[in-house]
Amino acid sequence: MLAKVLKRALRFYFITDDNAPDLSPLDQVNISINAGATIIQYRNKAFALHSFEEVVAIRKLCKNSFIPFIVNDNILLAKAVMADGVHLGQKDEDPAIARDILGSEAIIGTSVHDPDELKRTDLSNCNYIGTGPVFPTATKADAQKVRGLSNLEAVAKKSPLPVVAIGGITSTNAKSCFERGATGIAVISSVTRSKDPEKSAQELSASIRNYCDVFSQV
Repeated sequence: MLAKVLKRALRFYFITDDNAPDLSPLDQVNISINAGATIIQYRNKAFALHSFEEVVAIRKLCKNSFIPFIVNDNILLAKAVMADGVHLGQKDEDPAIARDILGSEAIIGTSVHDPDELKRTDLSNCNYIGTGPVFPTATKADAQKVRGLSNLEAVAKKSPLPVVAIGGITSTNAKSCFERGATGIAVISSVTRSKDPEKSAQELSASIRNYCDVFSQV
């Protein structure tokens, strides 16, 4: 994917929440795409085969909406559903393995938490990095300590790749992430744990559009 097109796609990055009450991952994705999400990641650390058909349905929805579909962690699942790429944490598989399996056109992201970790990370097979948590979040049981906006800015300044901010991001603080150098923002709970997911997703999308024209012609 061309770098400029990828940067545009990363603006509104929605990640599914397999523990969200009364809202399935497929419903979450449908709400987010309708609101203007520009890329979708399926995240389920306890993935089992009974969820495979749902992943296929999400992949189809993204494809029909011309939106990139990323799978968290599971390279073989990404391959099986013909996802557009995979996102890997520091303790997941090597991005080089993902590149070999998924091919040269795959979108491969990796998590980097601070400038020191960025310096130690081989980005040669990656297309973007995710960094955070920028703000407090309770969505991920394995979330690290809050890093803050100053850390986001430090990572963004040193990164040779587009940076996606994650962690506690809402429509009210998304602008501050862009101002500190983020190419895009990734959200989970601000949509999935909201009392009104549709409204929250729409407000988030509006906040992003107000700062950067996500939908302008490339």
